[in-house]
Amino acid sequence: MKEQRKYEEVFAELEALVKGIEDPERDLSAIGADVKKAMDLIAWCRDYIRGSEEAMERLMKTE
Repeated sequence: MKEQRKYEEVFAELEALVKGIEDPERDLSAIGADVKKAMDLIAWCRDYIRGSEEAMERLMKTE
């Protein structure tokens, strides 16, 4: 079963990653790993938002 996550939690994790990426003192390899993870989280957020929009559209059509 796929892990259920809240959008707000994922977005907060993404914000923390961005702060780390912007830190000029961080090691480049660590930043690279964080960029990859951030891209994955952005994709998750997009999918979540897309699914929410589709659910709203279906709801509005039945009303």
